[in-house]
Amino acid sequence: MNKKDNEGRIKLKTLWMLLFGEPKSLSDEQIARLLESEKEIRDIVRRVFRQFPEAYRRIQIYRAKKGELSQLPTGELMTRRQKIFNERASVFEREDNDSFFKLPSIDSDEFILREILKERGA
Repeated sequence: MNKKDNEGRIKLKTLWMLLFGEPKSLSDEQIARLLESEKEIRDIVRRVFRQFPEAYRRIQIYRAKKGELSQLPTGELMTRRQKIFNERASVFEREDNDSFFKLPSIDSDEFILREILKERGA
């Protein structure tokens, strides 16, 4: 996470806590801050709900796959990872696009294999 993302998350948490506080207990300054940030809060909420529930389904898939793949020996995992790299390279050669450089999704075998192999120091 970069510095800008972290600052945005901190700001969101602060605003979120104000939003769900007792309105009568807010100071004039806090109310002004919320009203000034109305558009930003709406955009953040829309973005979060657009990702829900798909983002959480991906986490469930990730955890299930990681559990299964973690049972395999390191050599098998390395073989599978190499096969995925070779397939991506051949697709990249056939098509004129940048798909080779896109990060894999969290629920993909490629992502999970890379994570497990890193954990194992392979």
